[in-house]
Amino acid sequence: MKSLALAAMATALVTGASARAAGPTLSVAPTSSVFAAAGTTILRFNDDGLAPTATIDVYAASGYGVDLSQPFGSTIGGVDARAKTTAGAEVHLAGALKSAEPAAFAAAAAACTPERRTHDAVWTLGLNGGGIETRVPVFVDGSSESASAQLRICLPQPGSPGFDLRLTRATLTLNNVFTNPAAAGDYRWTTVFTTYSPAGAPPSSSQTLVRLPPRLTLARKLIRARSGRTFVRLAGSVTEHGRGVSGVRVEILAGPRASQFQRLAYSTSYTGGKFSVVAALRGKTYFRARVAAPLRQGPLSQCAVFPLRLDAVCTSLTLAPLGAQSRTITATPARGRVRP
Repeated sequence: MKSLALAAMATALVTGASARAAGPTLSVAPTSSVFAAAGTTILRFNDDGLAPTATIDVYAASGYGVDLSQPFGSTIGGVDARAKTTAGAEVHLAGALKSAEPAAFAAAAAACTPERRTHDAVWTLGLNGGGIETRVPVFVDGSSESASAQLRICLPQPGSPGFDLRLTRATLTLNNVFTNPAAAGDYRWTTVFTTYSPAGAPPSSSQTLVRLPPRLTLARKLIRARSGRTFVRLAGSVTEHGRGVSGVRVEILAGPRASQFQRLAYSTSYTGGKFSVVAALRGKTYFRARVAAPLRQGPLSQCAVFPLRLDAVCTSLTLAPLGAQSRTITATPARGRVRP
């Protein structure tokens, strides 16, 4: 019965999302797909809704490692943002993301997270530019049943004392905070938003799916023409966690030796993640394929109910960037004359 109720709720929330106006979204872009590797994680926030964003809760997918041991005052990343003042002027803001002493933000924590006054870590976002200098705290807590970490940001209402801004876009870079999962799987990051909208409006959510591992295969088949010329058919597939990925551009590289490559062609993957190209083969040649797909928009039908915020309406689903490289293969023209 519980699973049926969750399925019904998922259908209702996705259906509701299709009718919602534009609003805040956040996507997650890990820069590495290596198992159990620490690296840089990029969070991209966008808000084009009618009501300004009030709170942002980022829930890191279960399975990720998280390091919150940074010394106070150390820089763990940065932020590049755009905002609008209450007068309508657009301002470019940038600054460092730093670890801070939690005790210095006890009052802010009481206002932003009344349900939890103490936190495992506090970071500060430096928003500087256009004569504006301000710090926004980020309250961070470690693993729970449904997330490996939670980040909460509370944005003051535009026009409130000391905050004449509405944040419209921001890119946050986190260095060596998160460690990739150690096993293959689908890992879902969820971000939940509330806005300064009329009371009773449900929260919205964004989800990013990270599917590990990405794989790119490449094989070759020689084709001998009647003219005596030799061609090679290069084919393979792009997959994430064993699923074919269609619609991504694959770059085929060729060269006279394994250390010297240049672009031969592009091919776009189709059903099942398959791709292929045919090229003339004039001598022994080395081949390799690579793919570097950016964040991709996914269908809302792939949104999932988030157990910690059952009332959140999913309005955006993205697929994490995909990067992979195939093994190197060789091909040599066939010798001898073609029989008529």
